[in-house]
Amino acid sequence: MVSRKLISSLFFICFLISCTKSYNTYSYSGYALGTKFTIIYNSAKPLKNLESMADSIFFNLNKSLSTYIPSSDISKINNGYDLIEVDDNFVNVFKKSKSIWKHTMGYFDPTAGILANAYGLGPNTVPKYSVNVDSIMNFIGFEKVLLNNRSVKLNKGMYLDFNAIAKGYCVDLLSNALKKNNITNHLIEIGGEMYASGINNITNTRWKVGISDPLKPDDTKQKIFLKNIALASSGNYRKFLIDPETGVKIVHTINPNNGSANQTNILASSVIAENCMTADAYATAFMAMPLDKSISLINDDKSLDGMIIYFDSNNEIQTYYSSGFKKLIFD
Repeated sequence: MVSRKLISSLFFICFLISCTKSYNTYSYSGYALGTKFTIIYNSAKPLKNLESMADSIFFNLNKSLSTYIPSSDISKINNGYDLIEVDDNFVNVFKKSKSIWKHTMGYFDPTAGILANAYGLGPNTVPKYSVNVDSIMNFIGFEKVLLNNRSVKLNKGMYLDFNAIAKGYCVDLLSNALKKNNITNHLIEIGGEMYASGINNITNTRWKVGISDPLKPDDTKQKIFLKNIALASSGNYRKFLIDPETGVKIVHTINPNNGSANQTNILASSVIAENCMTADAYATAFMAMPLDKSISLINDDKSLDGMIIYFDSNNEIQTYYSSGFKKLIFD
């Protein structure tokens, strides 16, 4: 399973000063959770406590879920501590992960991080080109992990990793915090995962965002409108390993059902959902899931829309758009 998301998204926002006298556009950006974040909002005046509010959210989420911090709750659990009482952030992410794990038939699995570590694609690891997948598969399976009230039961040798959903969840936390401060028109992005609330008051339109081209990451593949909805994107084109002996590409997205980290025909996926942690998790799952299964899941679930870029049988690039996703596209 992917521990981090690797697609950046570009913002396309017009600042038209003459459109309104009631609102101004403010922004706050920086680095958190190992990537860049941006908060853009419309308000009559700037939110004075935004920096401290965001820092508090980042701190608490890292304290609970960061596999890069040895003292975090999840790191302690992974190291065998069994007396950890997890917080609301952990509970919320765990329950959503369990739901999506079931819905994706195991293609989204937070226990698959052990494979990423084995391949040298995880935190504090080194590249390995030969991995005994069969032995490691004994330690994978989210059905083996139990949450009883605030206590997590994790079998010895297993490894939990919520990095494939945590950034999306953090976007949701920031959005909720802004709404509590009566900032209802805003756009938040963390490492390519984003949520758009309301409209851009300055242009009096829905928020406009761009999705990177997987073959030319600095270019835009698609521009779409967002309003009261989340977007998350995932891809394998930025972080991967090449086995120097075989030339086989070992990618960051791992199939938790068979342990494979080899390149599939899926180049990138983008998912629209009602909240960002949901979009984040499904964007990861669709990278490992066969294309026909992903399309079937999107068509059956009316709360999801998506765009999947892939190679067809002739090795030509094709793009699947769900009907709802098509409606959001603009030139």
